Amino acid sequence: MMKTSLVALLFLVGFQAEAEVGRKYFTEFLGHVHKNMSKDSASKTIVQCSHSVKILKVMEGAPDWTYVQVGEDKGYIQSAYLSESKPECLQGKYPEFYKNLNLDITEMYYWGKLYDQYFRGKSKIK
Repeated sequence: MMKTSLVALLFLVGFQAEAEVGRKYFTEFLGHVHKNMSKDSASKTIVQCSHSVKILKVMEGAPDWTYVQVGEDKGYIQSAYLSESKPECLQGKYPEFYKNLNLDITEMYYWGKLYDQYFRGKSKIK
């Protein structure tokens, strides 16, 4: 009986879910949960503005990225695209307009990739 309980305990510990550190909201129109900490890495899933994401780990060595879970998918989102408070988004402000865009999954993928490639900051051009 003791041996069976020990095996069951080890089995449960091995499949224990990762602990949630917190929750944040995605702030851009569309984006990706990436396989690696790179804008060019493979996409695991698409996420849209105001979607709540589960924070699994704050990356100490790479503060620009956060390890998250969206649905069943786990991966990395750029930290600049996450907020503590729910943002006001195009989808919420203009729901009929957004609905009439009628974006399919391929278009959502490419819009998300476009947002991943934005450079933020001030121009040095005078």
